[in-house]
Amino acid sequence: MKVTLVNPPYTLWRPETEYVSRLLGPMPPLGLVCLATYVRSRMPALDIEIVDATARGLSAEQAAQRVIESRPQVLGLTITTAAEPAARTVATQVKAALPGVTVIVGGPHVSALGENVLGRSIAFDVGVIGEGERTFHELLEALGAGRPVQRIPGIVFRDPAENGRIVRTAAREPIEDLDSLPPPAWELLDGFPARYAANVFFSPGGPAASLTTSRGCPYGCLFCDQSTFGRRWRGASAEHVFAAVRGLQELHGIRYLIFSDDTFTLSRGRVLDFCRLVRDLERPLAWSCDANVNNLDREMLGVMRRAGCWSISFGLESGSPRVLESLGKNITLDRAARVVRETRAAGIHAKGLFMLGAPEESAETVRQTRQFIRSLPLSTINISKFTPYPGSQLSRLVADQCPEDYGRLNGMNFVVPSKHLSIPELEREYDLTIRSFFSTLRAVRTHAPILLGRRENLWRLLGALPAALAARFHQGRRGPEES
Repeated sequence: MKVTLVNPPYTLWRPETEYVSRLLGPMPPLGLVCLATYVRSRMPALDIEIVDATARGLSAEQAAQRVIESRPQVLGLTITTAAEPAARTVATQVKAALPGVTVIVGGPHVSALGENVLGRSIAFDVGVIGEGERTFHELLEALGAGRPVQRIPGIVFRDPAENGRIVRTAAREPIEDLDSLPPPAWELLDGFPARYAANVFFSPGGPAASLTTSRGCPYGCLFCDQSTFGRRWRGASAEHVFAAVRGLQELHGIRYLIFSDDTFTLSRGRVLDFCRLVRDLERPLAWSCDANVNNLDREMLGVMRRAGCWSISFGLESGSPRVLESLGKNITLDRAARVVRETRAAGIHAKGLFMLGAPEESAETVRQTRQFIRSLPLSTINISKFTPYPGSQLSRLVADQCPEDYGRLNGMNFVVPSKHLSIPELEREYDLTIRSFFSTLRAVRTHAPILLGRRENLWRLLGALPAALAARFHQGRRGPEES
């Protein structure tokens, strides 16, 4: 059986400014890699490939053509909300050319909306709800043997026995022992790791990769969708994580690793054990992770730094206690400030993750956020625009205002006003907040050595220069009503 897995493209900004995405560096489609690795380990004769349209710079139409040329029996698509329109395009064009192909979709958007996803496209045959490894394996076995799929838990599908009605089967139990999963087969990604170069503005440089070592998040942030992994945390052992890290270093020359767990530091003992192991690597490894300010302390930070931790990203979201409370963000500004300062004192970069435009946002709460950012020794920040992602509790609060165009739900568009600010007002506050940080001498001192101090970064900047100049020219030609 031939299986092709596709990571569809999606747009963060206007098409003419997509060169910025290349400078930020595409993240490997880790979910597809893990999925392919799992089924291949249990079906050795399986012919499986991954087409990462995002990393290759392919349009949805080009990605569809690549699939058509490979003529698979099964097409698998991972769908984030922003990539849903592109996924529909890929599936529709592949189905038109290969009517016998079975299209299986999964990912966070499918886990959140289930039946709705299949209802929006007749080209989607089966949707995987939640974790995909075991479900996808059972689907492939059933399809290969010509068996019906209605007894496979964790799916939505069109039931031929009920005139194609979309049916959901029983929920599948999550995988408890993450150590039972094989390490990702990175060789399935064409051009890895060179095609997945790290952020030119904020990374220690060198060949980079990402790794997820846990599933589930116990925190109840109202803006998050937890449909895929749920709220119960499960983590691979420190030894299992270390084996995967050592493989990345020895087989692929990785020098920088990004842990993409929702909260890498949730288990103190696991982190300390991992740090003890990673210090025994023959070559040094720099790594970054996300953490909650409620589960870090000075001792832990010191151990992490000695084990190569380069940066920690903190979901701070806002400088307004009222906004934090409305988001279900169970942190205090005092605690956040203390942990950020302790992180920098330990010699680790601190990245602040913020969000503007929540329902309770006002000019005053944005001012408080800017003031909070200025008061912290943050190395860098990332500010997203409030997005009511399907599956999140806040999406239900503003459901009547949400656009049908899922492609705009990417964290970089204001799609609903707050209770106090219109979308144009939110845009102005966003721009002002971005400039208020990145125009400071502190930001220049952090980013300039990273940006200009490495040859590979300079080459990537030069490569993006024509697109940047074209974008500037395009901006200059836009009329006042478009600005």
